[in-house]
Amino acid sequence: MNIAVYSDKFSGTLSASEVIEIVKELFENNSIKASYFPVTDGGEDSSTIFKEHGIEVQETINVKDLVGVEKQIEVLNISGDIFVESSLLIGINNTNVDTTDLNTACLSEIIEFSDVIGLGGSRTNDGGFGLLSKMGLDFFAGKEIIDPKPCNFEKVTSVEINDKFEKLNKKILVDTFVPLVGKRSAIEVFGPQKGLDKESIDNIALNIERIIDLISSNFKEKPDATKEGTGAAGGLAFALSEILGCNLVSGAEYFFDKSGLESKINSFDVSILCEGKFDKSSLEGKVMGQILNKNKGISYFLGGVYDYEDRKIFEDIFECGEAGLVEPKKELISATKKLVNQITI
Repeated sequence: MNIAVYSDKFSGTLSASEVIEIVKELFENNSIKASYFPVTDGGEDSSTIFKEHGIEVQETINVKDLVGVEKQIEVLNISGDIFVESSLLIGINNTNVDTTDLNTACLSEIIEFSDVIGLGGSRTNDGGFGLLSKMGLDFFAGKEIIDPKPCNFEKVTSVEINDKFEKLNKKILVDTFVPLVGKRSAIEVFGPQKGLDKESIDNIALNIERIIDLISSNFKEKPDATKEGTGAAGGLAFALSEILGCNLVSGAEYFFDKSGLESKINSFDVSILCEGKFDKSSLEGKVMGQILNKNKGISYFLGGVYDYEDRKIFEDIFECGEAGLVEPKKELISATKKLVNQITI
């Protein structure tokens, strides 16, 4: 029996490598042979995971993140593409500051020299307007708003393009197919995990749509925030693609191609998918959903929490549960032991 173990990070608790280490030790102790693959869709920890597949660091640079803390980040060379992971600067673990008081402006420091930018795992919900304010768009409320954030969006009365504005030719890796606005918008789907209540979600979504209309007055063709993938990183994907002209690419598919995993996925009889939380959004562009779609063998879920109505898409499900947030290693060991018993029967 050919077995593959795929693991993304368990956000906020375990890295993909830590998950694989735990599973591998228990499998080897029970004479179970398997192949192990850390995986990513371009979001949080993607730089680390790309390196584990042999991708080299081009250089290390110092850049201030979304709250002004200087970070040392690695720039990767992926088959000639200069890659930067945006969550290193705007990630959900960078700060506990209220997301309504944050924006994506700091990313302007990495845009110029990057060929590929990985989105996902962001703390921001600003539609990418913070970045746009550094890339040639001026936001006004009578006078110019130098630093547009969700907390001051309702004050914005007009948006104008200045001489700094120019289109970009970049690949943007998205970890979701969810749009910025419309049915199942990004603010609605991912806002709660960034600390937003329903009132805040409704307010931000309303103002983002209103400001997009203001931005649209500068273009012959209206930027489309309902397009698939524009909701990635709190709408940063919208700003980069619909305003700045970048190309949105599935982060999972890019990873499969560059890591060589694409040709291997269907060579296994059993696939074990490890993720911190599996829910509907996992099937909307995230790496585990993409593996599940490609895999023709038996699949098991091993992870933190399974929160999706259809449990039949997996042969069986092994959860750490809420206790995994407190004692992640202990609970993953316990869940893995149950999986071991299942596949050795």
